[in-house]
Amino acid sequence: MFSPKKDMRELIIEVLRKDSASISGVHRELEAKGVKLHRLELTGYLKALADIGMLKEKDIRPAKVFSVSSLREKSFHELLGEACSAVSDFPGERPTLAAYCLQTLFKRPIFDMEVRRCGFDGLVRGRKATSEERSEAKATLVRQGYKIPNSDVPTIVEEDLQEQYMKVLGYVIVERFMLGQHVRETTQTKL
Repeated sequence: MFSPKKDMRELIIEVLRKDSASISGVHRELEAKGVKLHRLELTGYLKALADIGMLKEKDIRPAKVFSVSSLREKSFHELLGEACSAVSDFPGERPTLAAYCLQTLFKRPIFDMEVRRCGFDGLVRGRKATSEERSEAKATLVRQGYKIPNSDVPTIVEEDLQEQYMKVLGYVIVERFMLGQHVRETTQTKL
């Protein structure tokens, strides 16, 4: 069941990332995900997201069609996934690195659902959380409005990925605050 505390913006972006859709199309997709929202409320959300540049609005009579703007701000999880891809040369290691970064930041075991929000579907290397650790981690996310399936057992990454974590964190900060012009370009000094 949908919780009103969950970020509606992310739900709408997730629906429109697949393909452009009219208000009716977005409404149907959200209902399929268990989101009960009146069409007028949804219209307001879509219009507000278009006004701030996250969505593009196109008038195709008789409907308005919305799509994700290329100028929209990336979510934290998207930025983290992008950073993990930039730091790690091996695609199989990226889910574990993303889980390690989230685990270090949030000080709790990380669910597969959170790693998928970073854009990774692979296996996270580490130990499965105990039932007590899982219930504590689940309680944290439930308070924020997330629904965690019972089949999703969080993982605790036990590898030391501190060096990669620092690179990922630096990448996220530079990207989020558009600090690229402050970063020194590297030059080769030796052959």
